[in-house]
Amino acid sequence: MTAPTTRPVVVGVDGSESASSAVRWAARTAMLRGAPLHAVHAMSSGWDLGDHLGVFTLHHQGFREAGEAALAAARAAAHAETAPYPLTVRTSLVSPSPISTLRRRARHAQLLVVGARGLGVFERTLLGSVSSALARRPRCPLAVIPGPQPPESRHLPVLVGVDGSPASHRAVEFAIGEASRRGVGLVAISLWNDPHPGPRTTEIAETAHRLLAETLAGYPEEFPDVDVTRLVAHDEPAHRLVQESAGAQLIVLGSHNSGITRVTRRSVSGAVLGAAKVPVVIIGQQSRHRPFHRQEDTSARSSERAVAVRRASRPPS
Repeated sequence: MTAPTTRPVVVGVDGSESASSAVRWAARTAMLRGAPLHAVHAMSSGWDLGDHLGVFTLHHQGFREAGEAALAAARAAAHAETAPYPLTVRTSLVSPSPISTLRRRARHAQLLVVGARGLGVFERTLLGSVSSALARRPRCPLAVIPGPQPPESRHLPVLVGVDGSPASHRAVEFAIGEASRRGVGLVAISLWNDPHPGPRTTEIAETAHRLLAETLAGYPEEFPDVDVTRLVAHDEPAHRLVQESAGAQLIVLGSHNSGITRVTRRSVSGAVLGAAKVPVVIIGQQSRHRPFHRQEDTSARSSERAVAVRRASRPPS
């Protein structure tokens, strides 16, 4: 049995409803991983609030008080989400911009979690500026939470896009580990979109089947507790992924690809982030995460928590 990991799950906090949902999801995920939770709030610089020092100081104090209140609420929400199990929660109030702050924190995190939309003007778009910027070059697995998730969704499977690219392989590794922790199944989907079907269509379909089989090779033996469903289809990737996510609790995608089926290219992952109603995890080319192996539960206490959560996640009989 290995020692518990010390790298935290980091969550961005700004006091918005979306961030509150992100905190609750991050807390439960940290508990399942036996990891601490680190909530981070980045204060606005206040540069455009006036030239007088007194004005700036008053506004800066207001930002600090709002940030402290948001972090206190995040701490309370995290503990409420994981009760009665203890969770180590650390909070940080910092001054740099949210994007640069979270990118820096991601270097030492096993997972970075943000809400899809925040409080800022630019965050009120379909996909917020912070989450969108972080998704372009994630330095660790990035989870984007669109809003509150119903408790009954916890028994649904994890959905992962597969295209044979390196990022896709890492996405599958991450996804099946999450499925095992959560006590649910895995749906692995390989898609291609050929606008001009012809003689090569059959060849492309065969390649998609082969890539899916090769990518999943070995995982059923390593994770016998996870039921794996394989799906290959000719469809527009973003549309089909969002459609399939209606029956999933989580989508996992790679952020770049060089695979023939083009499931996880940046435009597809961006489109899915903007439309999905369930959490989406983006795995980048440079994303670093500790592989999860079923045989190496992080700690006995973490195992007990995971069992309890899995039982609570099952649908009523």
